[in-house]
Amino acid sequence: MNIKWNKKAQNRTGATTVEFAFVLPVILVMFLGAIEVTRLNFLRQTALNAAYEGARACIVPGATPADGQAEAMRLLTAVSAHRGATVNVNMQQAVVNVTITIPLSQNSWGLGRFATNANVVRNFSLKKEM
Repeated sequence: MNIKWNKKAQNRTGATTVEFAFVLPVILVMFLGAIEVTRLNFLRQTALNAAYEGARACIVPGATPADGQAEAMRLLTAVSAHRGATVNVNMQQAVVNVTITIPLSQNSWGLGRFATNANVVRNFSLKKEM
């Protein structure tokens, strides 16, 4: 039995707790930041997909801008990204352009209070079927 080792270990009984108290906030910020970045990327991809599907709904003969807006909002609502979102459909003679704007302040889990003027904006254009 090594007495010196036991005595040395007894002198460091609180060191682990103090180190944990210093490291835990850093680890939590990194973990929650990774979750928030993932959510922001999810919002970007959702907005692009909703713009694409909204444009697809508008390119068929006889479709109206309301059809594209309804389809895009249906997709945004399905993933809870619809709060404050706007869908603008611009139907020209040969092209349909759909723009989706999602405010981060209403759809972000933690960054919202710091991103009051930040938006995710995605645009998609398709040629109309003739």
